[in-house]
Amino acid sequence: MPLRFEQPAVEHRLQSRAHIGVTDAEAVTMFAAYRLFGFWRMDLETGHFFASEDVHQIFDLPYSDGPVNLTELMSRIHEEDRLLIAETFEQASLYRVGFHYVYRVDNRHGGYKMVRSVGQFRDDVSGGGIVGITYEFVEKLRIVGFEDGGTPI
Repeated sequence: MPLRFEQPAVEHRLQSRAHIGVTDAEAVTMFAAYRLFGFWRMDLETGHFFASEDVHQIFDLPYSDGPVNLTELMSRIHEEDRLLIAETFEQASLYRVGFHYVYRVDNRHGGYKMVRSVGQFRDDVSGGGIVGITYEFVEKLRIVGFEDGGTPI
């Protein structure tokens, strides 16, 4: 799988939502509405990795609110991508930087699906570590979907 290096996200202009009136909670709900979109945290002191329900589902792991079994999680990632992921976490913690990468995860049907993880180093009162999101890529098709029941977005 060829690699492509991109410019860091710090170059990206921050977007204001105040004048629109979209809350953080609404933004997260909308992100998660159209694909599996999970949050995670790596505690660098303990080496423990904690993840939300969607991350567990992406990797086809049983959900637990305790630390994720990293051996099992890594076994779901394509063999060629595992070393790069380990190096990415090492570099992020060493240089205290953010990152993103796209890699292949076993789809449990004899193939692989594409997954993207975005992370950033965090060293504050809530604890040192790396926090991030992971989501699946979806096919590029024109799709319209409506919520069933609830209040319109």
